[in-house]
Amino acid sequence: MSNKGEFTREKLSPANFLKEFSHGSTKQKNLSLGITTSQLSDALRKITGQSGVLVGIKPIKSSFKIFGNATTVKTSANDWGTVIDGIYESNKENILVISCDRDDPAVWGEMASTAAQKQGILGTVVYGASRDIAGIKELDYPVFSRSIVPNAGNPIGEGEVNIPVICGRITVKPGDFIMGDECGVVSVPEEAIENVLKKAYKILNNEDHIASQLNDGKSFLDILKNK
Repeated sequence: MSNKGEFTREKLSPANFLKEFSHGSTKQKNLSLGITTSQLSDALRKITGQSGVLVGIKPIKSSFKIFGNATTVKTSANDWGTVIDGIYESNKENILVISCDRDDPAVWGEMASTAAQKQGILGTVVYGASRDIAGIKELDYPVFSRSIVPNAGNPIGEGEVNIPVICGRITVKPGDFIMGDECGVVSVPEEAIENVLKKAYKILNNEDHIASQLNDGKSFLDILKNK
């Protein structure tokens, strides 16, 4: 659930994961999905026709990996005050998803990361800009961002918390499932997560089978023809 653990190939069934995840238990921090954002996005696309990708967002540190339910914030890039409201209105072990109107100035930095970490938030996704990158890395608090700039706005507090927010082509609602790794960030509608996870594990198992065949010397073209 946090960047402390690597996503591994260890299998975790969708049923067991959802049981633990829905409890809101700190056990979540020790769970590893065993799948990547690539597999999750492929699964979502097969079920809904949407990729779920928040385009342009990447981790500020490649080792950062997160998954959890969304607490959402809608604000202007000049208003980081609403972001602070979001920190204190978020459930513990959620992912804070911030939608801004532009990428300059920054709405997230080291002090916000410190406050979020103390509140038990598992990571922040900024459809906008962040700053204080060295300090955030030192905290080891997962931040995913579209842009990095040195300047910030003001604590105006005129935005909204826990409403549907638009991040490019994707609308993220409070409670939606968010997953991030070095490839980017994927959002899955809350009502679809069980089916999407099941499909993602099937994709994972299929990829493991293909990798085994490739390691045995079989041609990728032949493998695809026989599927």
